[in-house]
Amino acid sequence: MGGMGGGGMGGMGGGMMGGGPPPDMGEVDGGSGDTKWKWEMKDDEIIVRIALAKPATKKDLKVTFGAKTLKVEVHGETIIDGALAGTVHGDESTWCLVDKGAELQILLSANTSDRWPSLLKDSD
Repeated sequence: MGGMGGGGMGGMGGGMMGGGPPPDMGEVDGGSGDTKWKWEMKDDEIIVRIALAKPATKKDLKVTFGAKTLKVEVHGETIIDGALAGTVHGDESTWCLVDKGAELQILLSANTSDRWPSLLKDSD
């Protein structure tokens, strides 16, 4: 005749109690000189956003991923060139131009979801 049915608190809560990754630290500023960039890490994904003073096409860019290095050149100018603070899967990392070439976005696939203290190993 029906019983109570229901499932009590099934589906309730589902919170991130203990053991989960630390909360998202949001975007962090990086770079120096005229071209600034921002980066953020969510789980094992790292997003680097570079606002470009002059819109670019893919022909204007050279982005090189290594397991522990990143090099970004735009219009022949080196924007980022250094050792990463952690290790990434270079073959799973990618980049794209957005806003009609006004911003370069780089997506790095980190080997771990442990938070990096900075994007580059020896950042000031």
